Amino acid sequence: MKYLTNDEVQRLLVSIDKKADKVLIQLGLVIGCRVSEIVTIDLKNIQPDRIKIWDEKKNLFRDVVIDSATRALLNDFIEDGWEPKPHVKHRLFYFSTKTANRVLKKYCKKAGIPDDKAHWHTLRHTYVMRSLDEGVPINHIVEQTGDSPSTIIAIYGRPSIDDRLRVIENHKLPSQSPVNITVSKGPVNEDGHNRTVSTEKEI
Repeated sequence: MKYLTNDEVQRLLVSIDKKADKVLIQLGLVIGCRVSEIVTIDLKNIQPDRIKIWDEKKNLFRDVVIDSATRALLNDFIEDGWEPKPHVKHRLFYFSTKTANRVLKKYCKKAGIPDDKAHWHTLRHTYVMRSLDEGVPINHIVEQTGDSPSTIIAIYGRPSIDDRLRVIENHKLPSQSPVNITVSKGPVNEDGHNRTVSTEKEI
């Protein structure tokens, strides 16, 4: 599974010089949607607090949310850059999945990102991995991506050796230094009670 590092994400976004392309790729990174979903976003489904995306696998709409910076970028593009086309008057983007992948490949090459990462699904993987690293609950990731919890755990949930080492270092056993305890024993006094003799044992 391929995904972008934080440094690669930054280089990729900085390399983009067209407003439409920036919106396309940044949405892919912050939503984690499939390329077929992003190229069919309809303007009427872009709401103030969410975007309704058509989930072709489930045959229903899925609500996704975006951060304020991406929202500002999207609004700026719609207000100054987006133009309606006769055949698809309300589409946010006017190109195919192949064109979307071609746009991504162009900027990955410009940013010095390896060719084997220059695929749309890499953006989806990147969204999920960044979310998991930041402690985002799985049910939030499910809502954004449309994947099931079992799929997310099976594909993305296997921790690396470095991750496992960090966890184990934070879950060390309690101190194993010697501990002294007092044990009471002794013969019976004339009044019938035990005469206590304190001894110390090391455990």
